Amino acid sequence: MITTPRMLTPNHLDRWSVLKGIMLGASGVVLALFAVSGGARAADEPIETLTSLTVERARELAAKKGDLRLDKVTSLTPEVAAELAKLDGRLFLNGLTELPLDVARALVPFKGHMSLGGLTSLPEELAAVLGSRPIGNTHLDGLRTIDPASARKFETHRGSLYFYGVKSMSDETAAAFESYRGTSLVLSYLSDISDKGVISLARHKGDVLTLGVTTLSPEAAAVLGQRKGKIKLYGLTSLSDEAAKNLVQHNAPGNVTAPKLKEVSAEALELLRSKKVDLPKNLGQ
Repeated sequence: MITTPRMLTPNHLDRWSVLKGIMLGASGVVLALFAVSGGARAADEPIETLTSLTVERARELAAKKGDLRLDKVTSLTPEVAAELAKLDGRLFLNGLTELPLDVARALVPFKGHMSLGGLTSLPEELAAVLGSRPIGNTHLDGLRTIDPASARKFETHRGSLYFYGVKSMSDETAAAFESYRGTSLVLSYLSDISDKGVISLARHKGDVLTLGVTTLSPEAAAVLGQRKGKIKLYGLTSLSDEAAKNLVQHNAPGNVTAPKLKEVSAEALELLRSKKVDLPKNLGQ
């Protein structure tokens, strides 16, 4: 038996047209989403997992205000560095174990806080470039030592310098820092240094000096006491009466911090408190 094809009425045709349109529209959306997700996959990669940057991605990230942590990025081109230098926030590049001079120069205009904790050496040429930053703080916490020639290159650096990894320093390097005029020289864990070295650091022209020394000689304390800026002695645990007197004799009240001090006479403690030295709350109890 032969059957004839069923005729599509106008009503059927209208329904088919609507259904066809829906199917085509949905497939178009799917294809568009697929294309976008495929094309933007690299751009959507979480910042914390990024190991490299294109100029475009760097520009996109720098346009966002706030901290930018790129600690897994192991290298930068000068072009990428120039985009990152536009960031309004703190920039963390602790994955860089080397910093070519052309890349360092591209970062010089950056005005914020820059952390380069992956660098374990600081050649004089690189120090000269980083030292030329007219504004902004620089963290170089991967360094264990600083040679005098490199230290001298920070004379024109106007931000704060952080060297958390430096625990010892030669007299020559300390003397080279005398000409530093930046905001703060932070050596919170520097404990292995001579009196002569402490005296040199005390003479630097910056606003704040942070040291990790565990004690102070009366001579070193006297020079520290003549500073106009703040003194933060984060490692100080003992202080003689004479050193205590010298430390605060000329210093403005509230300018000295010694949060770990525990060995001090009652007389010296009273003097320190009268000068509003920041001390442990339970000291003397």
